[in-house]
Amino acid sequence: MGAPGNVGLALEAGMAAGAAIDLMDQAWWSPGFTHPDGRSAFSLWFTGGIFVNQDGRRFVNESGPYDRIGKTIIDQIACGAMTLPFWMIYDDQEGLVPPVKATNVSMVEPAQYVDAGLWHTADTLPELAAKIGVNADNLVSTVKRFNEFAAAGVDKDFGRGDEAYDRVFSGGRSPMAPIDTAPYHAAAFGLSDLGTKGGLVTDSDARVLDTDGIPIDGLYAAGNTMAAVSGTVYPGGGIPIGASMLFSHLAARHMAATRPQGGTNG
Repeated sequence: MGAPGNVGLALEAGMAAGAAIDLMDQAWWSPGFTHPDGRSAFSLWFTGGIFVNQDGRRFVNESGPYDRIGKTIIDQIACGAMTLPFWMIYDDQEGLVPPVKATNVSMVEPAQYVDAGLWHTADTLPELAAKIGVNADNLVSTVKRFNEFAAAGVDKDFGRGDEAYDRVFSGGRSPMAPIDTAPYHAAAFGLSDLGTKGGLVTDSDARVLDTDGIPIDGLYAAGNTMAAVSGTVYPGGGIPIGASMLFSHLAARHMAATRPQGGTNG
């Protein structure tokens, strides 16, 4: 989801100056809505549906924070429990288009997703399972169990709706909608991110540190050029923007406080 021109030149320049780097294996992860051009792009705001893996079983709280979902996907892949794509299973209450209200990369015509094998439709869940290559009995039992949770308002498996964030996009109501209106649909998803967390190591004045932990004279970093201040966690949306604003301010204050006095060209 980064700008095409963002190829890490600022990081390379800092590294060439001796800067230390950190979190280069981390990113702002998210589930990725898969488009006909092959991109699985950052998406959120799901008003229905469940995610199932290649076995036809749920594996995550679909309404949870997107970075947590992304990390769950990574962990599942790492231990061999998941292969990509995974699938959003939903019914026809909103029609063919998946109940995803923020895809960030805009959707194209539905026919293109169908032609690319990314969206599938069937009159029954076993037929849908056959189309996406998952175990039919598992998918039927998974949907049945989820519908029972939706009716009760309690997700005993993954706690969907237990946290305030889960209910942001449902106006405070339960985010679980039953999957009971034929025909049934499946949409392909992959892993995505909003950008890397990796970057130059800085101190509390935004000064870039070298590999010995010593500030490099005159070199500062803020925002996504610095290693993420939140480390491997994601306290909430806007953290990179906040880091850009705050650490740019701190850098400017430090420059002003330490610039040479006297003269006219300081």
